[in-house]
Amino acid sequence: MEFQRYTAPDAAALEADIVAGRARLARAENDVDIVDCTSDLAALLTTARREGEALALLQGQLDRAEQHPGSEAAGWFWNAYATALQYNGRRDEAEPVFAKALELSRRGSWRRLQSFVLQHWGRCLVEQGELNRAQTKFEDALLIRRALNDPRTASTENALAGLAGLRQQP
Repeated sequence: MEFQRYTAPDAAALEADIVAGRARLARAENDVDIVDCTSDLAALLTTARREGEALALLQGQLDRAEQHPGSEAAGWFWNAYATALQYNGRRDEAEPVFAKALELSRRGSWRRLQSFVLQHWGRCLVEQGELNRAQTKFEDALLIRRALNDPRTASTENALAGLAGLRQQP
């Protein structure tokens, strides 16, 4: 079961973004830029339901991401990697990667990234039937998004409502 997976509203625009992302990655000149471009492209591929391709791309850069744990790009990388694992049906492997991404984001005080990790991890937990843990992740994401006045606040509110709906099912 996929819980409230994001679908891009414009498939052609998403494909154009993927092409641009590949070009940006090809032009990246240093390790942090490569990690950053890899995570951006992988997120786009995952959105396009090409998570197998995203996972292969990310796996090719694991060592590089490990070498830059103090960069925000590494935090986004680990979030993208965990999400790709999740959507490749490897949720048990995704969980420690989400934890790693969350720890990096907290250490770096990257609140926006924290909210993304919490939101994605919450979805993964719902898919594993871990509803109480998922609710905690969504609630934490919601607090951050409200504090940041993030337009994605509605997405987190919808996740909590969807979770409540799941709890009411027999």
